[in-house]
Amino acid sequence: MDLLIRDIDPILVKQLDEQAEKRSCSRQELLKGLLTTWCADGVQSAQIARLERQLEANTLHLKRSATELEVLSKLFREVMHDD
Repeated sequence: MDLLIRDIDPILVKQLDEQAEKRSCSRQELLKGLLTTWCADGVQSAQIARLERQLEANTLHLKRSATELEVLSKLFREVMHDD
């Protein structure tokens, strides 16, 4: 798919061309690589945020489970001592 971007400052275009030359690639290849990396970083950031939310939920669940296990352990100890 092609992408056309209009009204880019000539100074910016010159800087892009200089960067492309340093990397021994065309302006198009440079921009394609930059856009690809930028998009991949966005996807990765979204995945990281989703995983962090899941981790928080799991941590909360584990804390609740630990509390319930403590209550059950206390009850079992009480039952065992009543015998």
